[in-house]
Amino acid sequence: MSRGERDKRILFFFVDGLGIGPADGDVNPLLVARLPHLESLVGSIDMARWREGVHGERATLVPLDATLGVPGLPQSATGQTALFTGVNAAKLIGRHKEARPNRLLKSVLYKHGLIPVLCRAGMKATFANAYTTTSIPRYVAGEAPMSCTSAMAYYGEGCFRDTAMFNRGQAVYFDLTGRYARRRGDDATLMTPARAGEALARIALAHDFTLYEYFLTDFAGHRQNMGRAVRYLEDVDAALGAVLNYYDLERYLLILTSDHGNVEDLSTRSHTKNPVPLLVAGPGHEAFASRCDDLMDVAPATFKYFGVDPVKYSGQPIRTELIKLPE
Repeated sequence: MSRGERDKRILFFFVDGLGIGPADGDVNPLLVARLPHLESLVGSIDMARWREGVHGERATLVPLDATLGVPGLPQSATGQTALFTGVNAAKLIGRHKEARPNRLLKSVLYKHGLIPVLCRAGMKATFANAYTTTSIPRYVAGEAPMSCTSAMAYYGEGCFRDTAMFNRGQAVYFDLTGRYARRRGDDATLMTPARAGEALARIALAHDFTLYEYFLTDFAGHRQNMGRAVRYLEDVDAALGAVLNYYDLERYLLILTSDHGNVEDLSTRSHTKNPVPLLVAGPGHEAFASRCDDLMDVAPATFKYFGVDPVKYSGQPIRTELIKLPE
């Protein structure tokens, strides 16, 4: 990579189950929640505009097709694998797969995932999420199934961030605040979403590529809970506001996107076929977003941004010990 390419950074803010939904505040919490920081990037929260694409000075938002050309409702395992590798995971296995990746999808994540490939290319790529004290040894021992993000991060970094790192501001829990970790018995210091956003920005400034996953939005969608959905979206926006304060958008790229729709339409408990937003902010945001029409386009655009040839750094077929995980 050239010196200019080495100076590039991406903070990838992944929000599970966030689609572009109906223009109906009775079912779409995006139209109810107060989201001033998101609005500062893309203007009004207008679903019609989002479906057409929003092109501003600071950011670009384009809709991504999440169906992968496969019948049925988009699901997390195949959607996330496609998003983080560029491989059409649903066509590969012949269906949309929910929840966690199976053996074949784990192999795809190992070979082509953003974090493993960037790590092999000599870059500092990381997963910012923290894990509880009890969960880490179970993942490492193969006693608990990993999500796509966890598997991809482990295949790249070979380790997980823990509660001690969260307390030092070196990791962020999926709920931003650390309440989940405390309920699981960890001595986590509670944070506000804004404080967590600051920590996330500082992690991103120390790495070339940083991935963070927030998935309470998907939980709220499945429960059709408007109150929780609004609160979770406002928490994400508060974290985003802190990121905008501490992360240098004059120099580095911020990406916010999702794997499938859900929380944007609380009239249904299921996932939706709605497109998902791809928000890109920072230098070159228009060029990056212009390369993306569906989930499979984001990883190739990321590799191109960094000047990394993913074929050159694609891993060999996954090692046996890495696929002996519960299905």
